Amino acid sequence: MPGIKGDEFLVQVHKKYPGIVKVMLTGQANDEAIKRARDEANLFSFIPKPWNEEELIRIIDSGLNGRSQ
Repeated sequence: MPGIKGDEFLVQVHKKYPGIVKVMLTGQANDEAIKRARDEANLFSFIPKPWNEEELIRIIDSGLNGRSQ
């Protein structure tokens, strides 16, 4: 994303909308960025690229239905 890293974006979103489910789908995030998103943005799930379609659907379904990972 131009101008902002994904973990920074998720932290900003969490501050404004703490109740939404956040999923990070990326091929560039390092372990530190993922940890930051988990700690500071209440990250629900991280999906590395290339993603598996069934896993992506399962994670989205779990997030929408309030189930934990």
